[in-house]
Amino acid sequence: MKKRNEILASTRSEPEALSASVQSPDEVEFAVKTLEQDVTVATANLRSRTLKEIERALARCAGGTYGVCEACGDDISPNRLKAIPWARYCLTCQELRSRN
Repeated sequence: MKKRNEILASTRSEPEALSASVQSPDEVEFAVKTLEQDVTVATANLRSRTLKEIERALARCAGGTYGVCEACGDDISPNRLKAIPWARYCLTCQELRSRN
């Protein structure tokens, strides 16, 4: 819940950053503004994906399946859940997914 609230609070400033004009007669300033906007968009996408994962984890809590790997059905280790509370897969299954 703490991470969810952090993400929600941080997304309130993103519309302003995305709506800022990148137009500039100076090529360097234009490039910098464009890069800043690209980083803002990438960060917003990452936050959105993380928020969705957190919401899914909360649904698994409510459904009684939190901590169970969605691929193999084994328990996800407590250390993994402590590091990434919204983890959907055990470490072995996550490594397999990452390779593919």
